[in-house]
Amino acid sequence: MVMGKLVVRGFNAKAYMGAALCAAVLLMSSCSSPEAEGDTSKAAPFRLDGAQLENVLEDFAEAEEDSQVITDKQLRKNIPKAQEWIQNVQVNPSKCGVTFAKPVADQLKSATMGAIEFKDSYLTVAIYQDADFLKAQWDAKTAANADCARYTVKLGKETRAYHLAKQPIESSAELSDGYVITSSDGSSTEQQLIIRTATSNVLLGLQRSTSAGNTADEVEEASEILQKLMDRLTQ
Repeated sequence: MVMGKLVVRGFNAKAYMGAALCAAVLLMSSCSSPEAEGDTSKAAPFRLDGAQLENVLEDFAEAEEDSQVITDKQLRKNIPKAQEWIQNVQVNPSKCGVTFAKPVADQLKSATMGAIEFKDSYLTVAIYQDADFLKAQWDAKTAANADCARYTVKLGKETRAYHLAKQPIESSAELSDGYVITSSDGSSTEQQLIIRTATSNVLLGLQRSTSAGNTADEVEEASEILQKLMDRLTQ
């Protein structure tokens, strides 16, 4: 599974398109479309509309210079452009590419999305209709990542090779994982850190550039940021 924002950055596309894609699939896309098995969620799902989420994100980003909140409305407006961009890239193996499975698109109709663009990172939020759907998609992506540790992405005449390296995460969230994705076009190399956490029907993601030797500290910092936001959203 290619995680959309990383691929977009790898080809120097506009940042807003990456943000739109990240929020649309919130760093997880599935090659299959698993059905949730019954209602296994014990806690009532959390509910925030677009305006409420925007207010929370504005407050959360207030102390950070050069930060910008991207609203649910803005993200939805740019999702078709992001999807069009994805359809023009060639991923090998093809199963590692981002897909917009119909159940995900249907779920997003009633999901609430938002993002914060910081100076050095993106933080994304999706509040899904129910926890079971989110858990099913999470499990599908986790299983697929095992087959997509290495893949290539081609756009026009440019090709980049990617390597996915799972990172240890300590989090109080119900679900959490993290990866360092290294990409190279043969002359330059980039590394991106992606951390995801989920509790009930709320999914958070944070992505930033990283470098060898700094990853462990950045994983801890990213996890703390996501936990603080999760606490605000679910309190």
